[in-house]
Amino acid sequence: MTRDEFEHLPTSLADDWTNGSYEQVAARFAEDVFYSDSQNYTFTDREELLAFFRDDKGQSQSCRFHNSAFDEMRQVGAAEYTYKGTFRYHGTAWIQLRADRIASWREYQHRSEQSWEEFWK
Repeated sequence: MTRDEFEHLPTSLADDWTNGSYEQVAARFAEDVFYSDSQNYTFTDREELLAFFRDDKGQSQSCRFHNSAFDEMRQVGAAEYTYKGTFRYHGTAWIQLRADRIASWREYQHRSEQSWEEFWK
């Protein structure tokens, strides 16, 4: 994946999460994905991950990515985000790609009702 393609990835993920298109989100992950928030959950295959995305407790969701960086040679990037579902989270995801699919997603996030701008003041 190129740097430009990586910059588009978070935006398309955010749009699909916001629209409830969980199958489209899951399709961007490898079958044997490692997806984790080390304090709360870990998933190791795409079907588990899809079930996690679908379990939205009837809440509408939204996601917005703010900044990203990508090492094209290593196929590793990071992106800062705000996610709102049952709660609002601000965080960073470290993303490793394999064959243009997300092979590893490690997120570090904090729950906060503040806006992104207020959170980082």
